[in-house]
Amino acid sequence: MTPHREEYLELCAGYVLGSLEPSERATLEAHLASGCPECESELARLTAGAFALASSVPSQRAPAHLKARILGAVQSQAAQDDRDMRPAPAPIPLPRPRRGAPRSWSWAIAAAVLLALIGVTWQVVGRLEKDLANTRSQMAELQKQLDEEKVWLDLLESPQSRVVELHATPDGSPNLAARVIFDPASRRALVMCDRFTAPIGKDYQLWAIAAGGPASLGLVRADAAGHAVIKLTNVGDPSLLGAFAVSLEREGGSPTPTAPAGPVVMLGKLGG
Repeated sequence: MTPHREEYLELCAGYVLGSLEPSERATLEAHLASGCPECESELARLTAGAFALASSVPSQRAPAHLKARILGAVQSQAAQDDRDMRPAPAPIPLPRPRRGAPRSWSWAIAAAVLLALIGVTWQVVGRLEKDLANTRSQMAELQKQLDEEKVWLDLLESPQSRVVELHATPDGSPNLAARVIFDPASRRALVMCDRFTAPIGKDYQLWAIAAGGPASLGLVRADAAGHAVIKLTNVGDPSLLGAFAVSLEREGGSPTPTAPAGPVVMLGKLGG
């Protein structure tokens, strides 16, 4: 038996994957023919590992043209190997034929490993494409929100906007504070309320007072500290609008959208 060296173990890995040069393959086969239990054990371990790797990857269909190219290359190389490795006049027999001839199926193992890696790569690409699509969707949504906020920022900075201060009526608490910033051109309004914590079982309701009578602008939903910011996209015809008001209603608001049912607690007229 030829003396065992560590470099033979490295050659075993290339032998399983079919990547050895002809001279390296001949050197290793000569060593195996002399009977080396360490190298035979390493070959068995690497072969089992290659099959385990190939079988552990979930099935993933690669494009037909790519699969055909790979299999064509494998078959071509296998045919070339068979021609290169035809028995010489005095062939060197392997000591244990029951293990089979690894060189006859080493390219099959390499092909299985390669196809497994292609499957993994295809899955990673698919996942990255999905993540990219989600990111683009999120960016589009954020851009939409940014555009909407810019509209309200423009309202605050517009020289045409009018500021209406609401004041407590005799029926309202003097602690209440509210202001309406109104743009007649776009009919948008921004309502800012402070200390609007409604009594239990009650709701504050906002109104636009026009020539045709009151029109509900919705309930004031304040946070735990009593703050609320209400964005109104259309408060009505500015030529008919005369004032903004707040009433204190039963929980859920007035039963009719054209008249407060409870007392008016705040009032602010356009122009004073």
